[in-house]
Amino acid sequence: MNYKKITFIMLFSLLMSSLFAQEVEVKGVVTDSKGEAVTGVYVMIKGTTKGTVTDIDGKYSVNADPKDYLVYSFIGMDSSEELVGTRSLINVALDEDGLKLDEVVVVGYGTQRKATLTGSVAAVKGDAIANTGNSNVSNSFAGRIPGVIASNRSGEPGSGMSSILIRGKGTLNDSKPLIVIDGVANRSGLDYLSPNDIESLTVLKDASAAIYGAQAANGVILVTTKRGVSSKPTVTYNGTVGFSQHTTTPNLMDSYEYMTFADEISGYNGTPKMFENIKGGYLDGTIDELQYADTDWMDVIFRPAAPQTRHSLSVRGGSEKVKYYISGDYLYQEPNYENTVFSFSTAQIRANIDAQISKNFKLTVELAGRKEERNNSIYPSGVMFWEAFNAYPYLPDYYPNGLPGPGLSEGNNLALLASGAETGYNRSNDFYADSKVGFDLQLPSITEGLSINGYGAFDMVFSNDKQLWDTWDTYRYNPSTGDYDKQTTNMEGSNINLKQASDYNSSSTLHLKLNYQRRFGDHNIGAFVAYEQNQYEGENFWAHRYYFDSNQIDYLDAGGDKDKDNGGKGYISARQNFFGRINYDYKSKYLLEFTMRYDGSMNFMNSKRWGAFPGISAGWRVSEEEFFKNVTAVNELKVRASWGKLGNDRVDPFQYLSTYELTNGAILGESPALTNGLQANRIGNPNITWEEVDTKNIGVDATFLNGKLTVSGEYFHQYRTNILTPKQASVPDYTGVILPDQNIGEISNQGVELSINHSNTVGDFSYSVGGNITYTKNNIHFFDEASNVPEWQRRTGNSIDSWLMYESDGIYQTQDEIDNTPHLVGTQPGDIKYLDKDLDGVITTNDMVRSETSNIPQLVFGLHLGAQWRGFDVSLLFSGQAMATQMIVPFSYNAHQEFYDNRWISATETPNSEYPRAFNKDDKFNTKWSDFWLYDASFLRLKSAEIAYSLPKRLLEKANIGGVRIFVVGNNLFTLDHIGFQDPESDATSAGQYYPQQKSYTLGVNISF
Repeated sequence: MNYKKITFIMLFSLLMSSLFAQEVEVKGVVTDSKGEAVTGVYVMIKGTTKGTVTDIDGKYSVNADPKDYLVYSFIGMDSSEELVGTRSLINVALDEDGLKLDEVVVVGYGTQRKATLTGSVAAVKGDAIANTGNSNVSNSFAGRIPGVIASNRSGEPGSGMSSILIRGKGTLNDSKPLIVIDGVANRSGLDYLSPNDIESLTVLKDASAAIYGAQAANGVILVTTKRGVSSKPTVTYNGTVGFSQHTTTPNLMDSYEYMTFADEISGYNGTPKMFENIKGGYLDGTIDELQYADTDWMDVIFRPAAPQTRHSLSVRGGSEKVKYYISGDYLYQEPNYENTVFSFSTAQIRANIDAQISKNFKLTVELAGRKEERNNSIYPSGVMFWEAFNAYPYLPDYYPNGLPGPGLSEGNNLALLASGAETGYNRSNDFYADSKVGFDLQLPSITEGLSINGYGAFDMVFSNDKQLWDTWDTYRYNPSTGDYDKQTTNMEGSNINLKQASDYNSSSTLHLKLNYQRRFGDHNIGAFVAYEQNQYEGENFWAHRYYFDSNQIDYLDAGGDKDKDNGGKGYISARQNFFGRINYDYKSKYLLEFTMRYDGSMNFMNSKRWGAFPGISAGWRVSEEEFFKNVTAVNELKVRASWGKLGNDRVDPFQYLSTYELTNGAILGESPALTNGLQANRIGNPNITWEEVDTKNIGVDATFLNGKLTVSGEYFHQYRTNILTPKQASVPDYTGVILPDQNIGEISNQGVELSINHSNTVGDFSYSVGGNITYTKNNIHFFDEASNVPEWQRRTGNSIDSWLMYESDGIYQTQDEIDNTPHLVGTQPGDIKYLDKDLDGVITTNDMVRSETSNIPQLVFGLHLGAQWRGFDVSLLFSGQAMATQMIVPFSYNAHQEFYDNRWISATETPNSEYPRAFNKDDKFNTKWSDFWLYDASFLRLKSAEIAYSLPKRLLEKANIGGVRIFVVGNNLFTLDHIGFQDPESDATSAGQYYPQQKSYTLGVNISF
């Protein structure tokens, strides 16, 4: 007997019966308790992923087997379950569910009911992201998600994303969370993903992230985009226009103040005062304006506001067989530079298609493409601001005859640099192409609840950069001749030159998963096992030529051969993963989840390549116990705990190998020529492996007042070991030995989270109030630190980014005070007084100490207020931080006016001055990092404010319009802080020399039909 053939026939028969089981069409209408149609209700066949969504009239249609159960669920309402039987028409009325326990939350590789969730998971609906008016998705996180620290360090178009930390910083290396978009890890483009395409956003913060193994140590952000529904097509247009402004624009000294300041510095330095006989002309009006202007360079380079606009169009719908979501989105922004040619824009398309081939077999196709265009200056924004802070205010931007002034050095006239019309360009074109093809096969003929699904995802990124350094003319007035002397200049010398670079990379992911979901009476079991592999590779190339005769032919062929250069390299990484999860609950009361992931990473050698990452969590819904039924004040109470082991393999590859680099070798051959040679570069470390995080979490969730009040609290503790860090401090420099990085670092991170939300409806009026707060603190337990470092300077025992600085004790008032205390040689009255920490009688670097805080806040919080009444809705979001500091040392020639107005002049005139005597960046006494310049970076910001009106449906029905919503949104409208002259969220040590954060005002409309 041919058992193999019989087995094959049986399996084939089971498969065919699964694919082509008998079905009937079931139709109906879903209403609420008032009899009004409910749009967007999920109607699913129990135990499968097959189903539909009700349309705008509450209608649905689904093909089902007579023995199937239909489950009707909608957020905020009790779910309902109906047996199909012989019925072809099933109408259902859903009651409101104040507890919202049936709400589904996306987690790693699946979804879970909120009621039975045991991990620390925070979820945000896509509408909350789309309605913020932010052009960048990451800028919508602050204040909205507990446990997430989102810091926006710059507002420059195309670069104004927020840095994201989940529960703080826990490593000396890469601290970025893992980004997963539509189930595919490490996809690029979260920042400029169209917010209108987002269905939900979920953050995994504890052992719930362990399912992502060696990439989960910094937490995981899951983004799910919208999919089609079984209904008539719904076309939606979202359009906004608006403008942006700086939250804080630096206010620098004018010409008179600058000259006064500069002469005071000369007096302290014992050098001639250059402006002694000139500055008075500004006061009496006798100044020669051709030689001495009064230029506000911030006013020259910035305009009051910059335009921005966004337009999105989508169509969503489908039938029982095919569902689709197709969208397009366009964003355009300009920087705040005056008369500028610079801009940033994105254009993207998306298509998510689900095809139900048969009752149990579904195919999915996802395609997305996005193009980003950046037209920037050849000067990075930091350099632009460096020039602004050092440009003399007495230099003109333009002379009265229209000729551009000379600029500070090399013809760097900021009016020309900001415009960019004459100085050249830095253009980047990036194209992202994502594709994914997947399937889902239900196998009820084998056993109920069994299914298999998988996908192949293929993503590509193409980047092209082109930089042209042009020449431009500036002029300097010559008083002896009355002429204007021309200066032809260039950022890189005196000739036109061009550099081009291209980068291509691709990522391929294969995923296969076997699922089982089944309820046996009071026992509910869910499980899956999966295999996944990913390969990422790419290469880049660049070339540079000089000596172009003209900017009109901006191609490399038009450049000269002299000094030309080029280069290129390739890169690759690969991962292979086996993982699974088991969920169990008894009566939805006792909850247990176990995950295991076995990961392999090519970043490590074979013997260190694989590792196991387990996670376990449990929950107890106390409110489901009989003894708790009489506690009417509490509707829901759940206690949960988790433990997990997470990993981080984000390190440079091939560190386990000793490497060599190409160098100029020797002149060899019968026709002597210079040949390349090799020299040792890095000693390999065969023991290198991933970082490991031991994470623990305890949480409590409670609901009161029939769902009107919810409270959630968390305590977490993480201990990270095997942090890759150099072991160099313990090796003397004179040995010349460069040791490889080793897995020796240890850091802990712990904290608490609390969120409280209240909502209620009174007649036609409804409102909501919610707040969250997160406290997190890290501590370095070990990394290689030289043994001779003083105890008070050691990073060990302090936060990761703590400041190393001098302690100060005010400002010296007299020479006697200086003579009677340890001080720097040459100190004068008006200088900062530093403390002698080591008590050796002199001020040296040994006297520097560690701060307790850094520019990474230990405390972040958010407050949301919302209200709706008869078509109107209002929303306010406040965000803030505390226990953060910023080192802002004035390091320029033209400082903030703040430092001029409040400077020390003399012991009798300004004994209580806020700042030292006049000084500039060349000063050796007052520009040292010290707690004198350490500012409290705490703030409270009105992050977002929106007011909207939705037109009544009765006015739109005749035009077949589903809805019209008109809204006005403002972002970063005001900030309460302790700094004032600079945004408290700025980058560390920037001293204002960065592109400021932006506040924006947006008018928009949402139309669906």
